[in-house]
Amino acid sequence: MTETTQWTPGKAGEVLLNAIHSMTRITRLHSDNNDQLRHGAEKFTNLMAYLGKTDDRVTIRHTGGRFYFQESNLPIRPANHRLLTTMRRFLENRGIYGLQFQTPLPNVLPLQIIAFFRLIDQAIVQPSPAGWLAAQCEAQQWTWVAIEQKPPAAEDRSGRAMGAIGREDPMVRRKAHIRRSYAHALSAVKEVATKLSANQSVAMRHSVRLVQGMVDILAEDESLFLGISTIRIYDDYTYAHSINVAILSMCLGRRIGLSRSALERLGLCGLFHDLGKTAIPKEILNKRGKLTEAEFDLIKSHAVHSSRLILKLKAQRERKIRLLVPPFEHHMGYDHSGYPQTTAGPGITLFGRILTIADVYDAITSPRIYRARIMSPDRALAHMMERSGTHFDPILLKVFINMLGVYPVGTMVTLDTGELGIVVQPSADDTPTRPVVQLLQPAPPGGFDKGAIVSLAERREPDGPYRRNITQTMHPSCKGIQAAAFLLQ
Repeated sequence: MTETTQWTPGKAGEVLLNAIHSMTRITRLHSDNNDQLRHGAEKFTNLMAYLGKTDDRVTIRHTGGRFYFQESNLPIRPANHRLLTTMRRFLENRGIYGLQFQTPLPNVLPLQIIAFFRLIDQAIVQPSPAGWLAAQCEAQQWTWVAIEQKPPAAEDRSGRAMGAIGREDPMVRRKAHIRRSYAHALSAVKEVATKLSANQSVAMRHSVRLVQGMVDILAEDESLFLGISTIRIYDDYTYAHSINVAILSMCLGRRIGLSRSALERLGLCGLFHDLGKTAIPKEILNKRGKLTEAEFDLIKSHAVHSSRLILKLKAQRERKIRLLVPPFEHHMGYDHSGYPQTTAGPGITLFGRILTIADVYDAITSPRIYRARIMSPDRALAHMMERSGTHFDPILLKVFINMLGVYPVGTMVTLDTGELGIVVQPSADDTPTRPVVQLLQPAPPGGFDKGAIVSLAERREPDGPYRRNITQTMHPSCKGIQAAAFLLQ
C-alpha cells in the first residue's frame, strides 16, 4: 500500500465500502474454513491497521443519498457510482445509518470478522435489522464495531418521512410484512428446537399464531409467499429449511384445495419436520466426506426423534397427535423405499407425501457445506421428475411443478441478449417457458443492482420473434446472490 497521507478521505471511504461489500458477498458463498473467506478477513484486518495509522476509529455513514467517511463527503464518480448505490441500498434495507470500526482492530480474530459480516448480511430477515445486529454485537462483546441506526423519523432528500414510504406503497408494506413473518418464524423454530433439546418446556401457541399469519399471506399473494422460500441462511440452514418446507408445503396444499385449518396443520408439520436433527452432532450433519454406516443410521433417526420431540410440546394432546405422522414419514418415499423402514401397512399420508416433495426441493436447491454443487431450481424439478412414482407421488409432483413453473421463482437466467436476470413471477399458462424476470445490472466490484422487470413473453412485434430468450439457468449463489434480496426489497 502507499502511504496513508496519499489517501484522500474519499479514496479511503471508497476502499472501506468496497471491503465491506466484498466481505458480505463472499460470506454468502463459503463456510468459515474457506481459504478465500479467511483471506478476505485478513485483508480487512490489514485495511483497518492501515487506516489506524491516522485515526483510532473510522466511520462510514450515509444520509441524504450521500456517503461520508470521517465526516468528509465521498465524491460520486462514474467509477464508483454503482458501488455507492449498491451499498446505500444494502445499508438502507437494514436500517443502518453508519458503521464505526476501531482501528487497528484490537486482537480481533478472522472468525469474528467473518461472523460479523455474516450477521450484517443475514440481518435483512429480522423485523428490526439494525437493532438486531447491534444486539448481536453487544452479546458477542464486539466493542470494535458500532452500528448507527437510522432514526425512525429520518427524512429522505425530498423532506418526506422515510416511514411514510411504506404507508404509501402497499407492495413495500406487504414485502416488509413478509420479511418480518419469516424472521419471527425463524426465531420460533430456533426457540422450540433449543428448548426441547435442553429438555425445557416450550408451548406451541407462538408457532400456531405464526402459521396462521403465513396462511393469511399465502391467501393474499402466493407469488410473494413463494419468493420468501428462496431465502438461504448458511449458519441457520436447518431452521431456514424448516420454514421453507412449511411455505412450499402450504402452497402445494392450497393448490390441491386444502381447507384453512388443514393448511395450518400442514404448516406446523413443515416447521417441526426436522426437529430431530437437534439431537445429531453438527460435525455429522455437516460432514463433507462420505458418512459411515453408523453416522448414516444416526442421520436416519432424526425423523423418529422429530415425532418424539413434538410430543413434548405444551399443547393439547389431540393437536400434537395430528402432527406426529407426516414428519415421521417425510423420508419414507412414495414407494416406502426410504426410511424409517416399517412393516407393510397403509400408504404414506397426504401430508407426508407433500412434505417429501417440499423437503427434497428445498434441500437440493440450497447451499450445503458437504455438497460441492447446487442445482438451479429448474434442474431440481427435472431431477425430481426422474423419481416420480417411486420417491414422489406423481400427481402431487405434477401439481408442484405446475405451481412453480418451468423456471421457478428465484431461478437465475442468462438471456440471448447477454443480460442476466432472476425469475420473479412464474410463466403464464399460455407461455409456460416465458416467466417474468428482474434484470440485473453489474455493480462493481462484483455485485448487482436491480434493472428493469421484463416479461419474456414480450415480442418484438405482434406474431414476431420474442425480444429475449433464456439460454442458460443457474443457481443465484453461483453469482453470490441471495434471490430473496431481489424479490422482497
